[in-house]
Amino acid sequence: MTTFEAMAASGEGGQLRRALRVRHLVMLSVGGTIASGFLLFAGSAIGIAGPAVIISYVIAGIITIAVMACLAELAVMKPVSASFATYARDTMGPLAGFLTGWNYWLAWVMGAATESVAAGTYFHSFYSFAPIWVVAAIIIAIEMTINLVGVLFMGEYEFILSTIKVVALAAFILIGVCAILGIGFHSHGLTELTATGGFFPKGEGVVLTALLTVFFAYVGIELVGVTAEESVNPARDVPRALFWTVIIVVALFVIGIFILLAISPWASASTSSSPFVDAIKSLKIPVIASVLNWIVISASVSSVDGALYTASRMLFTQAREGNFPRQLARTNPRRKVPTAAIAITASCTFIGAVLAYFYPASAYVFIASLSTFGFLFAWLMIAISQPLYRLKMGAEWVRNLKWKTPLYPLTPIIAIVTVLGALVGPVTIPGGGLAVVVGVIWTVAWSVYYLAYARRAFSHGAEWRSREDAVAAESVPQADPLPADPVAE
Repeated sequence: MTTFEAMAASGEGGQLRRALRVRHLVMLSVGGTIASGFLLFAGSAIGIAGPAVIISYVIAGIITIAVMACLAELAVMKPVSASFATYARDTMGPLAGFLTGWNYWLAWVMGAATESVAAGTYFHSFYSFAPIWVVAAIIIAIEMTINLVGVLFMGEYEFILSTIKVVALAAFILIGVCAILGIGFHSHGLTELTATGGFFPKGEGVVLTALLTVFFAYVGIELVGVTAEESVNPARDVPRALFWTVIIVVALFVIGIFILLAISPWASASTSSSPFVDAIKSLKIPVIASVLNWIVISASVSSVDGALYTASRMLFTQAREGNFPRQLARTNPRRKVPTAAIAITASCTFIGAVLAYFYPASAYVFIASLSTFGFLFAWLMIAISQPLYRLKMGAEWVRNLKWKTPLYPLTPIIAIVTVLGALVGPVTIPGGGLAVVVGVIWTVAWSVYYLAYARRAFSHGAEWRSREDAVAAESVPQADPLPADPVAE
């Protein structure tokens, strides 16, 4: 037995278990995406742009498709790693890889904090005796336990919760269409879209201003790229999962926000309650509104689960590559989950939840915006890494790729330019500009940490990188077709 094999058997080698299939990948990503960022935070985006926010959701959807197309090519090209920070490292150097992974970890920790507080707030509206921060702590503890049990159990659990969310949003759209057409309801038509100040009540420019807020709804789709190392057949399943996730999420978001604004006055939207629940209440169907309220709670709970999964894998891979102590790169010998990384990530999430609870007036928007900064930083690195990888590997390698980014090089160019615009443009959003500044400070501070300490203090990442490169070399794209997956779906 080699040293590497011995380490893997004991959990020292940081080996994860390949157990996730297409349906798990899709619903895990959908679960991380459809949460309070859309079901609750849509009220904030509507407040910024009015009905014109529909265009913001379309633009963000197009950008999302472009970035995910780049990610699909990268994930198929190098499926050995549970972190797309690897692509930034390979093309732009170890510092870029570290900052990509660490900003993404921050994004999910802050995102999970907002989701746990959102769920606690909803629960508190039903049972006022339950403190919001206590409910948030219980949710985080439960989701941490589920993640510790094993990746397949977590995948099945997330599949169920995410399916409920998709069905609920589809039901909302169906009810809204009936209300617009006057089937079973008083006909609403589409007059609400222009009834209060027209379609652009705050001007055309706010469509771009609202992008940072709207992006908070879309983030999470890229989660599929983190699952590559735990997918049964990543070369086949990751691009499929990305395709279906993008189609499902963009369709539900764009159609859902259109229906919402068509049946409910945009000026009444806020973040104190879900505008979707309020819209159903306005149709005088309280039973469905109550059910939807509980589904909104489950949506946030589901997102906390996906966030802990993703952030813990990112911390795990950062430690495995030698950026943090070796202990964080260990996995449980039997369950093959990164126990220490999960526990630390859950603890940091709880700290973020406590901050959001004690400073409710500003913390939610700030933490959500800071989370979006981390996501957009990762998206930017994905979009930059894809063309750089092609340039690095050469024309013959590109010709033999099993999955190629369509409309290259237009797709990565669109992704890079628009993500940069979303990062630097919306400084007028309350909390948004401050979050960008704090995100930059965070990035600079951790750059100093890496350059002055981590790259010299830890050497255990060299063995993993050597093994990773060897496995990647074995999977260099060939012209032969993909073999069929021997395990049935």
